[in-house]
Amino acid sequence: MKFEDAKEGMEVVVTGEQADRFPEGAVITDVDKNDLSVRLKGKSGIYLWFWDINSRDPETRRNAYDMADIHLKDGGFRKLPPTTHLLAEYLGLDPEKVKCYVDKENSIIKVKQGDVEAKAKKAPQDKWDFRLGMGLALCRLTEKLAEHRKPDFMKPCYYVLKDGLVHCTAVGLLEDFIQDSVMYAMGNVFKTEKEAEDNTEEMLKRASMIIEFCKKQGW
Repeated sequence: MKFEDAKEGMEVVVTGEQADRFPEGAVITDVDKNDLSVRLKGKSGIYLWFWDINSRDPETRRNAYDMADIHLKDGGFRKLPPTTHLLAEYLGLDPEKVKCYVDKENSIIKVKQGDVEAKAKKAPQDKWDFRLGMGLALCRLTEKLAEHRKPDFMKPCYYVLKDGLVHCTAVGLLEDFIQDSVMYAMGNVFKTEKEAEDNTEEMLKRASMIIEFCKKQGW
């Protein structure tokens, strides 16, 4: 790893002579721009500093731990910055389960939870805005996670009725039926009764918004 690529919170793996001290990887906890060094914390609680060897005096190089032995884990994704936790929670995400990758040079922000990933990219005419980009990426991740949880069409599922009750259908929703396609698009389709019950309030809110929108259009 190059020093300029190191960021606090990055999850990394360690190779070379110190690999045995970090068998389960580590997290960058400190970045020292004056000394061109980073401090790693291992899963066991061990802390070690690593330096950009090429920046050190030849006499001290042999005593320093080399940053070349540090490698990004999981494609460079790291924990969400604390300043974004409130937004993530508002969107129904667990900040501790979501990771992010910020590439300011290419104006890209990626977020992921498990195998589900979403991203936001700045348009050429826009100015870089981290908060806006992160917000958009998290919103897209929320949508993708919802899609990821949905049962397929024609599979047994549960959905919320207008009176707030939960209904089960053994044949599932049918893609050829307009009402079923609308329910699927708004996320009103669940694999378990508990999921449907836990999301009843949100489904009624979404249904109300859709109905109100249609009324405003005069449909």
